[in-house]
This record gives sequence, C-alpha cells and structure tokens, in this order.
Amino acid sequence: MADEGFFSVEGTITSAEQAHAQGRYAEAEAHLRRLVAQTRAADYEYDDWLRRLAEVYRLQGRRREAGILYIYLHYYDLARDVLPGDAAAERARCHVLEKRWSEAAKAFAAAEQPVASAVAWEEAKEHERARTAWAALVGDGRLRTRPYERALAHFNLGLATTRAGGDKAEAAKHLVASQRLIEQVADEYETAGERERAFDCYQILLKLGQESGWFENLAEGYLNCIRILKEDGLKFYVLQYYEDFLDQALAREEFHAAATLYREAADYALRVGLPYHRFYLRKSADTWWREAEKGQKQASPAELQENACLAAVDGYSLLGDFQRVRETYAKLAALDLGERKKARYTALATRFAAAPVEDPGEGLQFPQYLKQPRAYGDIWFLDLVEWEHDGDPERVALAIVGDLRYPDGIRRRAVNLILDMAAARAGGTIGPETLAQVAQSLGELQSYAALSPLERLYEHEDARVRRASVRALRHLYFKRSFALLQKGLRDRDASVREAAVEALRSLHFPHAFQPLARIYREHTIERVRAVALESIGRIGTVEAGELLIGVLREEAGALRDVSRRALSMFEVTDMVPILRQHLELEGNVEVRKMIEDVMARIKRR
Repeated sequence: MADEGFFSVEGTITSAEQAHAQGRYAEAEAHLRRLVAQTRAADYEYDDWLRRLAEVYRLQGRRREAGILYIYLHYYDLARDVLPGDAAAERARCHVLEKRWSEAAKAFAAAEQPVASAVAWEEAKEHERARTAWAALVGDGRLRTRPYERALAHFNLGLATTRAGGDKAEAAKHLVASQRLIEQVADEYETAGERERAFDCYQILLKLGQESGWFENLAEGYLNCIRILKEDGLKFYVLQYYEDFLDQALAREEFHAAATLYREAADYALRVGLPYHRFYLRKSADTWWREAEKGQKQASPAELQENACLAAVDGYSLLGDFQRVRETYAKLAALDLGERKKARYTALATRFAAAPVEDPGEGLQFPQYLKQPRAYGDIWFLDLVEWEHDGDPERVALAIVGDLRYPDGIRRRAVNLILDMAAARAGGTIGPETLAQVAQSLGELQSYAALSPLERLYEHEDARVRRASVRALRHLYFKRSFALLQKGLRDRDASVREAAVEALRSLHFPHAFQPLARIYREHTIERVRAVALESIGRIGTVEAGELLIGVLREEAGALRDVSRRALSMFEVTDMVPILRQHLELEGNVEVRKMIEDVMARIKRR
C-alpha cells in the first residue's frame, strides 16, 4: 500500500483528470488506483476517487470492475446496469445487500453457487424452495469425501424439511445422519488438535438440539463446548455457556439436569476463584427441590424424589441454610419410603428445628451484562459457503465489499484486492508476486473468512507466496490461524519459517493460550518455544501465568529468562498468591530468588 506522504493527492487528482480528458484512460486509471490504495482517507474523498475510477473503468469497457466499485458505494442500480451478463455473482451480491432474497437466490443459482442460493431461499422464507436446494446439495458428489460439509447439508435439509411442513420421519432421518457425521468429525478434529473446529461441531449439535427438541443433542453440544472452554481457560465464557444451557434446561423442565449443572458451575467457580460459588450452589439446591416436586406431581418412584431431596440437603448444608435443611428433611419424612426411613427423616427434621434461623444470603450472582443471550454464528451456513468459495480470494473479498457490518477500511482493502487480481488477470497470468500481494491483502481484511484462501495459497510451490500467506496471520486473531502457522513453522524454506515466527510473536489473545502452549510444549526449536512463551506472557491471564511459573521452576537458560521477564510484566495481581504458593514449594535457591523478584515487581506495578 502506498503512503500518502510520498505524493500529492491534489497533484495526482489533477494528473488523473488531465489523462481522462485526453482519453488516456489507462494512465488515468493508474493515478486513481494510487489514490484508492490510500484506505485511510476521509469518506468524502475516497468515495469521490471511487466514482472517478468507476467511470474510467466503464469507459475502458471493464464493466465488472466498475460494477464492484458501485457495489461498494451502494449504487445498486448503477451496478446492475454496468455489470456484464456473466457477472451473476456480483448481481446476487447487490440483491443480498438490498435484502431482495428471492432475486439473490436465483442469481446465485445462475452463478453456480448452490449453497448461497439455498441460504438466500432460507432468508426469503421460501421453505419449499430451500428444501429442494438443500436436497440437491445432499446429493452433490463433491461432498462424498467431505464428511463435515455433508453433515451440514443433512442438517440444513432436515431443518428445511420441517419448516416446509414435510414428512417428520424424513426430517428426522437427515438430522440423525447429520448428528452421526458431526460426532465423528468432532472426534477427528480433537484427535488432530484442531479444537476450534471441534468446537464448531459441538455448536452445531447444540443448534440441532434446539431446533429438534432433542435434549440429548442439546446437552452433548453444550457440555462439550463448556469442556473445551474450560481447557482453554476462558472462565467467563464457561459461565456464559452454563447460563445459556441452564436457561434451555429450565425451559424444558429438565430440573435434574439443571440442578446438576448448577452444582458443576458452583464447583467450577470455586476452583477458578470466581465469586459466584454460593449463588450457583443455592440455585442447585433449589432446583433439586423443583425436581422433587415435579416427581411428586408425576407420581414418580418415591426413591427418585428422595434422591433429589438428599441432593438439596447437601447443597443447603454447605450454604449453612439449616432452615431449608429442616424443611427438606420434613419433605423427606412425608414420602412413602417405609416406616424406618420416615422415622429417621422425622428425627433429623426435629434435630434441625433448633438450628440458627439466619439467612446465609443468596451469594453474588453472575453479572447481568454477561448474561445476555448468545448470538451463535450460523456456522451451518457459513462453513458451507466457505466450502463453496473453495479458497477463492475474490469471492471472499466480494462478500465484504458492500457489507456495512465491516468497517470502511476493511471494505476498501477488499476492493483493492479485487482490483489487484483483475489488473493482473488483464495483463496475462496471475504470478507469484501478485499472489503474495493478495495474501498480504487477505491478512489485512482481519476476517475469519480470509483463512481459507490463505490455506489454499500456502499450498503454492513458490516460497514467496507461502511466506506471505504465513506472515498475513499476524492480523488474524483466530485459533484456526495456528493450524496454518504450525505448517509454516516446519516449512522447508527458511524464509517461510522466519515469517511464521514473526506471526507467532503477534498472536496473543485469550483464545490463543492453548495453541501457544502446545507450540511451546511440542516444538523442538528453542527460539520458537521462546517466542511462544513471550506471546503467552502477553495474554496476561492467570492460566498463562501458571504456565510461565512452571517454566521458571523447571527450565533453564533462555526459556527461564523469557518466563521471568514475562511474569515481571504481569498486571494480574491474582498472580501474587499463586507465586507465593510456588515459593513455599521451591527448594532451588536461585529459583526462589527469581520468584521473589517477580513478586516484588508485580506488587510495584
């Protein structure tokens, strides 16, 4: 990207105007492209440059490029008028942005993008047409070796069949097929260490449970998402997922499951030092009461009601709420459990009658601002669209150009990516230098959708393209970025490996803890392990701190020095008591001195 400081904007505009007036359109284009590369310009300036460039493209007969610029500007009528007849995908994008879903579905079908067409029919609420589109995709031979995408196609077909009022057995058949494939793929992803992809699978199971009413799928999806989040040390996300699952369980009157979940959440909060233990413990005990009352209404076996009441007693006892303990024992004494048990529970209720009647309090509740309904991404659509895009950078960029959900700077970079590829194509073939520039531009989009094209570009034989693909990861703060990064760290070309280390140094965000820890533990090159430790230190969580303390105590040389420096920069005061515990256990005088020094530095911050 050019820098505004190296040329005069006014002078460049004047040169473009002169070239335009004299019919030297290629020269005018070159000047305007130089301006359009300045993606941080003011809106009014940038839009004016694009209008001028679109007119130059139109005069050159380059109607597709002109149409894309009009899409950016949201001049949809102009875009449709200027786009060539074979630009069905670009026309479809206009319809999407105008929310003209039926027209978009037809245009995507003409562009041979059946997934995007099916999604548009879904948006149009044309349920029978959506069902037909998904059915065609299930039969697509390209999915035979793609179990994940085949599972998504079955999933969407099952839901579409239900929405269209189709045969319930047919819908269930597709949902069951989807479930089996998703479970298989999730296991494979976890085995391969791609836990972020496994997480996506479990979110689909979660959605399947919500849509089908099958609580077992709902539970499997939520519990596995919670497990992965726990392993990643994302404490507040864990509790958010607990809260969401609890809402679903309570709405279905699955009180046994809800009470168990509340207790799990209480134990987790206590273990990780969050102040919500007592709140969840009380909710667990109260919900066990609701389970017992439900059993009484449904005339379930007295033993099941007894188990629920005893679980409630356990929770109330831990809270010190002896009044509720007494009430629960009285409830137990009223159950048809035989004279021996009734007498025992009556005696216990009498014994607790003299217990202090003090309100132990509800405990601190999980904050309401964190307890918002989660908007789970439509990955059952998005991942199929990614498959359909097949790693094509232009398709990814086109989906961004007119979408106002993206900042203007990102949309402008998407425009430049498309124009760069169009210019290279007009000049002959798209060579390694252009592809390297495309890789850089993909990274600057800062979008998850950029990862698939980068993964495809990394397969290129030219090291320049692979190097640019790996370097682009510096801007992509997603766990999936680490799958490509790992390949780059082991590339046969030294310059690619160096670019991967450079990217590794930039990837530090909460979700990155587990993949960074894995690189530290499994990589054989000390420098790579040291850079991974530096990034872990910049995450700044307690989990990151605990790993660094372990390195400080167990490693030597450069890795110990990196750990000590990273810990010294911590701003998490929770690390001081943890460091103190390790200090008490440490026998090495040198390490004890380092821990004491780190504690002193943190306290001074």
